[in-house]
Amino acid sequence: MTDRLADSPVAVLEDSWPVLVAAQARLHEVREKTHRNFDGGDAGHQWDHGLVLRHAVNYAVAVDLARDVPGAGPVVDVGAGAGGFSVWAAAALGRPLVIVDQDAGHRDLAGRAFPDVAVHASTTDLDPVPVVLAMEVVEHIARARQPEFLRALADVVAPGGVLVLSTPDESRYWGGWSGYPPHVAPLDAAGLAELLQAELRDFEVEVLRIAGPGFGLSPLARVAVPVANRAWGLLEAAAPRLTHEMAYRVNQLGKRRPPPPPPTPTDFAVANASEGEGTGLVGVVRRR
Repeated sequence: MTDRLADSPVAVLEDSWPVLVAAQARLHEVREKTHRNFDGGDAGHQWDHGLVLRHAVNYAVAVDLARDVPGAGPVVDVGAGAGGFSVWAAAALGRPLVIVDQDAGHRDLAGRAFPDVAVHASTTDLDPVPVVLAMEVVEHIARARQPEFLRALADVVAPGGVLVLSTPDESRYWGGWSGYPPHVAPLDAAGLAELLQAELRDFEVEVLRIAGPGFGLSPLARVAVPVANRAWGLLEAAAPRLTHEMAYRVNQLGKRRPPPPPPTPTDFAVANASEGEGTGLVGVVRRR
């Protein structure tokens, strides 16, 4: 499958980076101070350059993998948050967009920011489509529910279509976990491959790995990130209103920063998951 990828999938971002920047700026305009998604942050709400870069590259790889999918129809992005990256991905593929997110606040933001986009709470009533995305979502699903989640995603993939999902490989962190509380069931490459192959036996499955800026892990970060995230989780449990306000103020400060520059394609590489040191995992599932 990797031979379908361009020399650098990130190259698809170069010409259309302003579309992504504009989508995030629009979300900043409509965001309310009272909204907080406790299932995990939405990179579309902030100008954290590292976070934006990592999510953007994940979506760029997904776009490249979905370029050859036949048939008309929309992109369904499940767990899309408010859709800051979804809008760009659908535009890059030349397809309409359907956003699916369980968080009512995110659905409200998406509906106000992107009124031409269909927004749903679940995939239950959706017809099969050519392209389904679930970017950095599966690690937020409890281990016992991950098979059900994957089968629900697969049910939305039309014959000849593709499901692309990404997840961070946290296996190299101290304790095998980043410590980020919403990541309740992270998967390494072997675990993701095993899960996909066990639940989606009628599909063609491959797991890829992304390396490059935003997907590296220094020796210091391997220990410092889990410690910091665990500390934040304890503070959030003890004082949720305080941490909500702190997170909002940090995002507002980030909003004043210039938009992040587009990624440099030569800095990134995509290979089979058994190769390289990058922490980005991408599952590619094609319906025969």
